[in-house]
Amino acid sequence: MNKLAPTLAAAALSVSAMLISAAAGAAGPAPFHGAPDSMYDPGSQYTASLDQTHNQWRLQPASGDDLIIDTGTCATGTMVPSGVWLVVRDPQGRPELLAPSVTRLPHGVPDRVALRSCGKATGRELAVPQTVLDLLSERSGAIYVYN
Repeated sequence: MNKLAPTLAAAALSVSAMLISAAAGAAGPAPFHGAPDSMYDPGSQYTASLDQTHNQWRLQPASGDDLIIDTGTCATGTMVPSGVWLVVRDPQGRPELLAPSVTRLPHGVPDRVALRSCGKATGRELAVPQTVLDLLSERSGAIYVYN
């Protein structure tokens, strides 16, 4: 029974994400615009991507189909410089993004960006739908952010 609990929880999160995606795109799903050509390989160097221009997340699990989530009315909060970011935890155990040395940051931009659910993010944090936040926390080691 204990071995099934994480699988059931992941399935419930996936279904919730699909329902949120469907609700956000009630008039029809928003087209996914895809990451621009980059030197990074989806699925091996990162398992999620964020298109900041179109406000869409693409989750790329090791097994199963990609999941595209249009964040709809979720305010984005801060803009994150393009590149690969690691999903880590802050000292309080909350998820945040950490820029590895290969991610070029403009002068004065911090190398850590807090992730907060929609409605809880301030201008310095990245607002993320709760379902995406849960999936990133459980299943992603790195994300690719682009504009």
